[in-house]
Amino acid sequence: MTFVFDKASAGHLGLIMEWLEKDHVREFWDNSQELKDDIRIFVEGRKEGSPYFGGIFDYWVGSYDAEPFCLLMTSYLLPQEELPEIWKDHLSTTGRSISIDFFIGDERYLGRGLAADTLRGFVQFFHSKIEPDADTFFIDPSLENPRAQHVYAKAGFVPIGTYVVKSVVFKGRENQLMVMRIS
Repeated sequence: MTFVFDKASAGHLGLIMEWLEKDHVREFWDNSQELKDDIRIFVEGRKEGSPYFGGIFDYWVGSYDAEPFCLLMTSYLLPQEELPEIWKDHLSTTGRSISIDFFIGDERYLGRGLAADTLRGFVQFFHSKIEPDADTFFIDPSLENPRAQHVYAKAGFVPIGTYVVKSVVFKGRENQLMVMRIS
């Protein structure tokens, strides 16, 4: 399998916006105007402030055999941030901790067994090409999304425990924190 990961660019913007409107994405992903604005601001080089979590996210488009099919969102996690305690308890003590959010946007790639390989490939790519000090990766699917939990476990993420989301976007939703550590 050939996966390539690129920072989201202006050329990806229309496709990403199309994906965010898909029912299978909207079910578990924020598609607020603030997120859409943040993606636009990111692909334009972050020349203005962001209304979405202060602009802490980077966006990546994953391609399979040269066809864009998924979006990944990353941010660096720091202990002083407003993180749930369960997250703070599992931050890296030897390197950097990175959060990942992920979805397959192109329906033609759903159910093909690509998600776990995509996530493993992205973690390897991120660690080897973007941030060699990144050794701990977090992902936090909704408890209402057992399919994602299964795929993430298959990719190598270990379930740590649950927590209730306190931010505005999914406030009150219970999520499963899952962590992958690499050496």
